[in-house]
Amino acid sequence: MIFGRKKKARSAEDETEAETSGATAVDPDGTAEAADEPTGPTSDVDVEPADDAADASDAATDDTADGGLDTTALDETEWRTSGPFEVSELADDDEPADDKPRIDLGSLIISPVPGSELRLQVNESQDIVSAMLVLPVTAPATNGAQPEVVGSSALELSAYAAPRSGGLWAELRDEISEAAAEVGGSAELAAGPFGVELRRLLPVTTPDGEQGYQPSRMWVAEGPRWLLRGIVYGQAAIESDDDDPAVAAVLEAFRDVVVRRGDEAMAPGDLLPMSMPADLQPAE
Repeated sequence: MIFGRKKKARSAEDETEAETSGATAVDPDGTAEAADEPTGPTSDVDVEPADDAADASDAATDDTADGGLDTTALDETEWRTSGPFEVSELADDDEPADDKPRIDLGSLIISPVPGSELRLQVNESQDIVSAMLVLPVTAPATNGAQPEVVGSSALELSAYAAPRSGGLWAELRDEISEAAAEVGGSAELAAGPFGVELRRLLPVTTPDGEQGYQPSRMWVAEGPRWLLRGIVYGQAAIESDDDDPAVAAVLEAFRDVVVRRGDEAMAPGDLLPMSMPADLQPAE
């Protein structure tokens, strides 16, 4: 699968179809099973970075000469001071000392959030093409009661080879926006926690057969010869305030991802291969 350098980006219609089929659910206890329900939460819609990154974000929201977003300032700022990182960027003493479970998918190492579910998206050849972490959204507990789950957010993760000089994201977002418009949706650029983010509304058919729109936020972090894409769905996609609890939880999960790029030569835009953890492989 190609993410898209110098090639037409995968259409928004194809992305929507991929986001709602071919998933395997992986529970924290080390079991895997097929997931029948859609993997991307849908919704009918009426419709903390470091100081230098925060300054760049503030400056980019000011009006530029053409009245638009100053994407240049955002693209030139380093946003990964708190992650996500490449495994080669971590020193030996950076190894976590906690007991937090981690799932090694080859090119991605993911830290599940308590109460979350990991779903693996596969293509027709049964190759893993993305991993989706579904996180519960809870209402504040009152009078000593247990927090009530009132919804969910989801983070779809995939990593791609990128040029050593960076800049792949700047090449792709216009194509992705055009693809969204071609299927009757919309997309806009905004200043997000990793620089320029893409916010989309894509038309979908809800489980009860009605037409609606699926909102999403696309975050991209560019590292040494790799690009990590996170597509946010559900409650965290509707909220634009990154301090909102639902957004903050997804943001932390994205920063916790570790990328394993590998040394092999790959064309920019090629999907970094993922694999099922050895302890989850089916017995022969």
